[in-house]
Amino acid sequence: MLTIPRATTIEHYMSSTRNPAPNDVMSQPIGGEKPGAEVQLEKKGEINALQRYRYQKWQQNTIDSDPKFSCILLDTEEDLREIAQEELSIKNGCAAPGGNPTERLRSLNIKFWLLSLKWWYCRSNLDDFELRAFKLWRLNPRWYMHRALVEECIGRQGCCARACGCCQKREISPGRSLGVGHCTLKCACCQKSRGFEVSTMDKKQLKDQFQSCVKGPSHRVTRYRQVSIWGLVGDSEEDPSNMIDAPPSYDQVKKCKC
Repeated sequence: MLTIPRATTIEHYMSSTRNPAPNDVMSQPIGGEKPGAEVQLEKKGEINALQRYRYQKWQQNTIDSDPKFSCILLDTEEDLREIAQEELSIKNGCAAPGGNPTERLRSLNIKFWLLSLKWWYCRSNLDDFELRAFKLWRLNPRWYMHRALVEECIGRQGCCARACGCCQKREISPGRSLGVGHCTLKCACCQKSRGFEVSTMDKKQLKDQFQSCVKGPSHRVTRYRQVSIWGLVGDSEEDPSNMIDAPPSYDQVKKCKC
């Protein structure tokens, strides 16, 4: 019968090669844990460098740099903003005439709830580096007042293109925090400023255009995603929070009078 020397018994082999010492076990990273370089950047408080590090690691980890879930998340946020702004219009008596306001609000509430679940699904599927960057950036409830996103609102002929200041003053309750952001086609102030109703066909075309910009492979979507998810813009080493033009407090939001 073949005998195994004491020094090379199966038990000894397993313990010496497959079971690291307790200290070694705790030093081995698992999913969701931060690498040492990321921890050091956090401790130093270098937010721009920290977010850039996470962005670069995300690019390395993402298969073919596919931004699928972050793009769907941003598109869902646009839908949530549209609902929140329509609700404000109805509650402030600025909605288009016709229909039952109570029933419309009920319908919008259901839609908002369903989209909130979709938003959470997309958020939960973000890469670990992307998720940590997203959570840090969105800690500031005024993230959307980043200068690059204000410029985006101006280009889309939203309230930031005028002196009304609605994007800073728009009242969004904590229950609608996922609906914060710049103007959509349901913004009552923008509707009043336009002086005409956008047709259903044109609304669909504009919506499709926004979706293609958010989801499609373009320089615009890369810039929009970088600032919306990470708080980053090219050629800037400034702390993203310093590029927000509004105070970071829901308590300072005042009612928008359309």
